[in-house]
Formats: sequence, C-alpha cells, structure tokens
Amino acid sequence: MSSAPSASEEPDATAAVTALEPLAAPMRAETASPDAAGGDLDPLAGYVEVGEGSWIPAGGPGDCTGSAYLSIGTAGGKGVAELLLPENLADTGSRRFADGEVGYDGEGRIATYTAAAGDVEGVIGERLCVDNGGLLGMLNGHAPDEPIQPGEVLVIDPAAVPGFEYEGTSD
Repeated sequence: MSSAPSASEEPDATAAVTALEPLAAPMRAETASPDAAGGDLDPLAGYVEVGEGSWIPAGGPGDCTGSAYLSIGTAGGKGVAELLLPENLADTGSRRFADGEVGYDGEGRIATYTAAAGDVEGVIGERLCVDNGGLLGMLNGHAPDEPIQPGEVLVIDPAAVPGFEYEGTSD
C-alpha cells in the first residue's frame, strides 16, 4: 500500500493520466434507430440538417410538427441572417412569456411579432416553432444582455419583411 507523497516527493502524474480511460460518446436512445442495411444505430435519426453541419430535432417543441432555425453569422465582413425551414413556422397560441401579436406578410407567412410586457425570446420561439428562438433579440439588433421591450416589433422571418437588413449587435 502506498502512502501520499511527502512535500519533497513529486507524485507520478504519468501513472495517473494513463490510468484514465476515454469515455464513450453518449447517445440519446430516443433519437437512435436501427439502420435499414444492417441494424447499426443511426445517431442522427430523428434530426434534420439545417446546413453548415448543424442538426436540429425533426419534431418541434410542444404542438409544432417541425422547427424553423435562425442562422446568424457573417459573410465577407457583413452580418447575414436567415430563417431556415420557414415552412415550419406556426403560431401555436399565446402563452405566459409569449403573449404578443403575430404579424403576417401578404402571402400569409409569419413575418413579425409585437412583444407584450414580460415576453421572453426563447418562449416566443417555442410559440412560433423556432428551435433557437433565444436568438430573436440578436436578429433584431439587441446585445445579449439587452431585453426586448413591450410594443417592439421583432422580425421573425427576414425573407418575409421587405427591406430588412441584419446589422448585428454593437457587442
């Protein structure tokens, strides 16, 4: 039995590190399904690709049958934003923290949302079937710590709002 090293002795760090074994990557059983060819599990079953190597759950939150996804970034030094899978946008009804008014474009597509007192971006996203609704503030020029305001008209689908240009945030 070994004892703890004295102040003058150095512990053998190599022995401690080599004793560790790598952990297996976790797999969510509810999203894995047998592969038709040979029974292997497909870790991406139940997900849909939204581009750039990003995947989201195929079903949406709550009453949503699918999810839309906000893509925000830069291209050529300019901020760009688009709503991917906009056909999945749906108003699932007013609720606590998402009690504002939904605005539609001339074709009946969800385009904007007018915030009510106490509304929260992520809950607005759940109401409208946006997977990453927490980014709605950023899409509309808010810094991460800057809340949306009652009466503020938020763009939900940039393609459905003529003349909208994403300008990024000041942070």
